[in-house]
Amino acid sequence: MEALVYIARCIIVSLFSWFCIRLIGKKSISQLTSYDFASLMILANVASEPLVYKVSSKAFIGTFTIAVISIVIGWLSLQKVFYNIDSKPDIVIVNGKIDRNALKRNRMNLPFLLSQLRLQGYSKVCDVEFALIEPNGNLSVIPKSQSRPVTPADLNLNTQYEGITLPLIIDGEIQYNNLKFAKLDLVWLKENIKKFGASSIEDVFLAELDTTGKLNVDLFNTPLDKPSIF
Repeated sequence: MEALVYIARCIIVSLFSWFCIRLIGKKSISQLTSYDFASLMILANVASEPLVYKVSSKAFIGTFTIAVISIVIGWLSLQKVFYNIDSKPDIVIVNGKIDRNALKRNRMNLPFLLSQLRLQGYSKVCDVEFALIEPNGNLSVIPKSQSRPVTPADLNLNTQYEGITLPLIIDGEIQYNNLKFAKLDLVWLKENIKKFGASSIEDVFLAELDTTGKLNVDLFNTPLDKPSIF
C-alpha cells in the first residue's frame, strides 16, 4: 500500500513539474521537450535519495515510475490526436512584424528575440517572413525570399560593408545611445515614425535603423494574419 502511495505521489509531482515548466516558457528548455525535462529533473532527485536517506527501495520504484510516465507521454505524442500534447510551434514574427501576444505567451522579451535573430544571422526584423518558437524552445527563422543567404562569389558580385542594425525604439521607449550613435536627433525620429502611422513614440513597439539609413517601424496595434502551424 505504501508503494502505491509513493507511485501516486511520483505521478502527481511529475505532472505538476511539467505544468510548472510549461508556465516558465519555451525559452527555458533547450533541445528537450518539457515533459522530458520535468521527468529528468525529478528522476535525478529521486534517484539520489539512497545517497541521502540510505533507502533504496522507494528510489527504485520512483525512478522506474517517472521513466514510465515519460515513455507513456512520449508514446501519446505520436498519436494524431495528441500531436500537440506538449505544445504547438508559436509564430512570433509574421512578414516582418512582431506578435507581442506571442512573446508574452512564451515569456520572451523583445531584446531577447532580437538577440536570437542575430544568432541566426538576421540583424533586421523586416528581413524575416516568419519566426517560430518551436516546442523545444528553439527559434526557427524563415527569411523573405530577397533576404535568403546566397554566396556572392558564386554570382561574381562585389559586396559592401553592412554593420549592425540599430534599434531606436524598443517597447515604446527611445534608445538615446543608439540615436546618438547614428548621429540623429529626436525631431528626425518623430517625423519619420509618422510616415508609418505612429502619432507618438508610445505607439511604436520596435523601430530599427539599418546601415543604409532605412527605418523600419513595427506598431503596437499592427494587425497580423497568421496560419496554423503544426
